[in-house]
Amino acid sequence: MTLFLLGLVPFVVGFLMNSWILQNQDSVLPFKLIGFIFLAFWVTVGFISYKFEKTLIKSAVIAHLPALLMLLFIMYQEIILGQYWANIFGTATQIYYLPLINISATIDGLFSFLIPGANGLGTIGFISILLMFATYYLGCFVRKSVQRSG
Repeated sequence: MTLFLLGLVPFVVGFLMNSWILQNQDSVLPFKLIGFIFLAFWVTVGFISYKFEKTLIKSAVIAHLPALLMLLFIMYQEIILGQYWANIFGTATQIYYLPLINISATIDGLFSFLIPGANGLGTIGFISILLMFATYYLGCFVRKSVQRSG
């Protein structure tokens, strides 16, 4: 349960960022810096939460279930509905990936030639999940390595 709750941290960070943006519309947040700080934090979460599950992959999957759920909601809204829900669920799916939106959009732009026409929040969400999963797994892997050598 702890790992699943940790998976909700991006929503909390995104909500705080969104609130700040709405209250300070004349200023700009350092989105790329926030993204890198968030990824560093996510490595730390992986490092600390290593002990919660027996295997690294199981730990990473449980921690990223909320991210996957948000991505599925985004894909449903983009592909099936063709629009975002005009309620809290539509907003929540967009806010969840806000901490990594700048980094993910940059990566999406660099590799857009691979899948022409695949752009939007769904692609950015997918890239964000990959970044989160990789950094979380890195934290778990480092912890495991430290324990073996120590």
